[in-house]
Amino acid sequence: MKFLVIGTGSTGKRHTRNLLATGVPATDIAAIDPREDRREEVRALGVETTYTSLAEALDSGSFDAAFVCSPTSMHIEDATALAERGVHMCIEKPLARDLEGIDGLQRAVEDNGVVVLMGYIFRFLPLTAKVRELLDADASGKVLYARGEFSEYLPDWHPYEDYRSFYMAKKELGGGSILDQCHIMDLVHYLLGGFHSVFAVNTKVSSLEVEADDIAEMVIHLKSGVLASIHTDIFGREHRKQFEIKGETGNITWDFYANTVTLYDPDSKSVAAFKKFPTDFNLTYLEETSNFIASCRGEAKPLASLADGIETMQLIQAAERSRESGKVEIISG
Repeated sequence: MKFLVIGTGSTGKRHTRNLLATGVPATDIAAIDPREDRREEVRALGVETTYTSLAEALDSGSFDAAFVCSPTSMHIEDATALAERGVHMCIEKPLARDLEGIDGLQRAVEDNGVVVLMGYIFRFLPLTAKVRELLDADASGKVLYARGEFSEYLPDWHPYEDYRSFYMAKKELGGGSILDQCHIMDLVHYLLGGFHSVFAVNTKVSSLEVEADDIAEMVIHLKSGVLASIHTDIFGREHRKQFEIKGETGNITWDFYANTVTLYDPDSKSVAAFKKFPTDFNLTYLEETSNFIASCRGEAKPLASLADGIETMQLIQAAERSRESGKVEIISG
């Protein structure tokens, strides 16, 4: 298989390293970035074929699969161009800044038999698999409520660069809390089902020098009837990625930074803690790469589909409508 990596920032370089680690020869990988310094970083990994644009790459060669790591605002345009060439793709989250052009992408994907994996990496995390196992075993009883929080101080994300130059600081590039921290929304979707309606606040409250929202607060009714609340922000100084599920007979808590899943049993008033999980987060990305390659070969199905990515974007857009209307908004789809 011939692979194309579009965008060679931190995520694109990670995917490049992981392709190499899974045994893909460097000669079967090409990379795209408008910045010469980033192209040089990829060459240092052994990938000699680089381009400045997707158009240049597609004019110069043929590819079987691609990792779409360009700025969020370019995802649908890039993905559609790939799909029209029959190129399978892993699209980094979120799917887009908005859903303009999504019908054309869906048609191109369907017409050309293209595999799409959405880059919702936390689906591949062993912690998440453990929560699914507990839910399947009815360990918490009927789920009544869930709460998720992703809170991390933006300047800490890429300490090697000025956060004000990072795409996250600019809404038009797809930055901001509600878009980029949508992993937690996807976890709710993956573990508890689809979205029905949302009431949301989404704004900027901190002194961070960003042209985007830095906080979102959402109350969501799921199609299953479960009530969920989601908090995201990019100014929290103590980083948190947590997800709690409250059921009639117990509570399940997922904690990324503690690397634990806990189950509270009200009968014994005790907590069972599951802690024997790998500490190398890149192993999760390697699992994602393996799932993507197997899916391209018809040996597996993508763990996160294009439809999943669209539904999370529909939630985000409904939340933004709710911010404007001050009312509960129904989520289309």
